[in-house]
Amino acid sequence: MTSNKSNNETNPAADPPPPSELTTIGLSLLGTFVAARCLAVVSRLATALAAPVMGFYLFSTCPTSDSFDGKRELKRVLRGDKLPEDHPDKPKGFFEKTLAKVSAAIEGEAAALAGCKVEIMDLWGIIKIASIQHPITKTAYFW
Repeated sequence: MTSNKSNNETNPAADPPPPSELTTIGLSLLGTFVAARCLAVVSRLATALAAPVMGFYLFSTCPTSDSFDGKRELKRVLRGDKLPEDHPDKPKGFFEKTLAKVSAAIEGEAAALAGCKVEIMDLWGIIKIASIQHPITKTAYFW
């Protein structure tokens, strides 16, 4: 038998029917669902493996409570060292920085003499939160 095909014409009875749009969307949704479930399982496994490692790292690198110098940290905050560069209260020039250092030293010493309270909360040896209650200005600072 010879076939008389010219110019790439095919037999319409031999071609499978084209998939409907609903079938294509359904298969895409099913594939997306399967991929999302696989990613969720991998994510849970990674979290379950990484959590003890991170806990051990935090436990082994957590500083002692004795290493926190409250007066020094209070002076650093009052000087404005931790403020972002675009903050209006951050000292810009040489004289502003010098004046901020002097006023921070005076205020820090006055707070120490007035009895500022330094409290350190230890959370299972993993995280430590320090707070200083400034008695003169009635403010609290947290680290």
